[in-house]
Amino acid sequence: MTTTGQITLAKLENQAFALMSRMHVILRRGQGRVTDIDYMRIDPAYCRHVLGVADASGDEDLRKIGARLREIYFGEGGLFVARPTTPLLARAPSAQVTPPAAAAEAPRTAPAALSARAASVQSYVGRLR
Repeated sequence: MTTTGQITLAKLENQAFALMSRMHVILRRGQGRVTDIDYMRIDPAYCRHVLGVADASGDEDLRKIGARLREIYFGEGGLFVARPTTPLLARAPSAQVTPPAAAAEAPRTAPAALSARAASVQSYVGRLR
């Protein structure tokens, strides 16, 4: 993505955050409804639900805000449309999970100093009881 495209997306995200904040305050004061702005920003289904609640409220200001948020998130080139749809784990490079051969062959005994310390800690706790 180009720098200009990234700046445009950042501006849209800032505008959407401001609109969602206004919507949150109006819904909380007018109807006692509380919305999660951060979750609305990342989940399209929740965003649609909150926009539906705003449309059903009958408040003209909420309808205008909802229309602008629909345009920002679901319009052509919107924020939910522009984001990749593949899950994050599928995009991550594959990592080797198996341990190296040298580490697998090493004995798994605790050093003597560690064993002595563990014994002293255990006996100390035993004396407290």
